[in-house]
Amino acid sequence: MTGFENLYKKLLEDATPKSVVILPGGFKPPHKGHFNALKYLISKSNADQAIVYIGKSIRDNITAEQSLQIWDLYKNYFNKKIDVLISPITPVKSVYEYCDLNPQNTIYVGAGEEDQDRFSYFQKNKDRYTNVNIVSIPPQFGRISGTETRKKIAANTEDAAYFIPDEISQVDSDKIKKILSIG
Repeated sequence: MTGFENLYKKLLEDATPKSVVILPGGFKPPHKGHFNALKYLISKSNADQAIVYIGKSIRDNITAEQSLQIWDLYKNYFNKKIDVLISPITPVKSVYEYCDLNPQNTIYVGAGEEDQDRFSYFQKNKDRYTNVNIVSIPPQFGRISGTETRKKIAANTEDAAYFIPDEISQVDSDKIKKILSIG
């Protein structure tokens, strides 16, 4: 296939309507609550693919690049295509941009109970965003705390890796510990 044929094929694929879930967040680090939130969102939508938008800021020495590396391991445990991207501005802004640029897609945006207001513009403009659905994600694991997780990682406590999902293999768990310098 020539370069033009590849480009044409990609443009056709991009124009084909899809069902997409989007999970935006800081994800410093992505923990089992985030992992299960994505699982929940996919199960509620039966989407063709998922997009995870990561915040670019650093939180307690955990970077967006580290979060991206961990999500790249997590995405292997899903049976859907998952794109993980660091948001150039904020994850919420990336959601709005994606929705504006992809009106042909049915979009399911995952938001915790405390994040519903961030997407109120979609609700107020439902006639313009008929393709966008906000999915309320219930707390996972009793609302696991990113702040507490970062404190345990920083202190390198014995249970610092408690945040890693149970489904993750030992090999991938060890990779996550190495990414975050745990143990």
